[in-house]
Amino acid sequence: MTLEKGSYHPVSASRRWMCDLVALSRKVPIAALEHRLHLQPVMDALHEAPKPHPTWSTLFLKAFALLARRRPHLRRSYFGFPWPRIYEHPVNVAAITVEREWQGEHATFFEMLPTPETMGVMELHHYLRRLKSEPVESFRCFRRLTRGGALPFPARWLIWRYLYSLSGPRRAAYTGTFAINGGTRFPIRPVTTTGAIGTTIYFGLFDAEGNTDVCLTFDHRVMDGGVVVRTLDELESVLNTDIVIELKALAGQRETVA
Repeated sequence: MTLEKGSYHPVSASRRWMCDLVALSRKVPIAALEHRLHLQPVMDALHEAPKPHPTWSTLFLKAFALLARRRPHLRRSYFGFPWPRIYEHPVNVAAITVEREWQGEHATFFEMLPTPETMGVMELHHYLRRLKSEPVESFRCFRRLTRGGALPFPARWLIWRYLYSLSGPRRAAYTGTFAINGGTRFPIRPVTTTGAIGTTIYFGLFDAEGNTDVCLTFDHRVMDGGVVVRTLDELESVLNTDIVIELKALAGQRETVA
């Protein structure tokens, strides 16, 4: 029997840094809990806010950052070398995932944003839009990935080991304290995770009543399921109070201008 022959392709720089991320995440015992959030007040306030409306990714980013600012367990990470310990970072660093066209393919980039809770929702919204539209070279973390992806594996492994495994402040600065994944037109329900960040929020589509299923992945060495359930309940509360207040303030500004 004659075998059909395909073709081999080199692993691009963007695939190499995803391989590095997967390798980092192999030793992280990630668990996940899902909870339905009722966010009709946010939907109503968003409808009343002036256009362009902030995206749901923006609102979840701001809400989770507000929550993590007053809940230290959401800023913690586990270190096993050279001895077991848990590190708590003093501030939030949001790891923002952005898909861009780069070198002829879809590439996933990551930008680190410190203290996003100090930014207004529209300021955050415009910042996320910039990450999608401005040149890749405009952002430091994007440039770091493009340069690092060109290095051979031993050099990349040593760099990641230095940045991720040895220092809490470096891990937070270069991989973030939490991440947000959602805002697409498809349901998001993670089956496996490829992230080195223990705390990641996933959210999917909304129904007509303003409900969405939200999943929080977490490092079981750092926190337990009961803490996560309470975190998701608090996230719903923050969205329906703090975020609604900010959206209504935007609507009030529009009326004042009119």
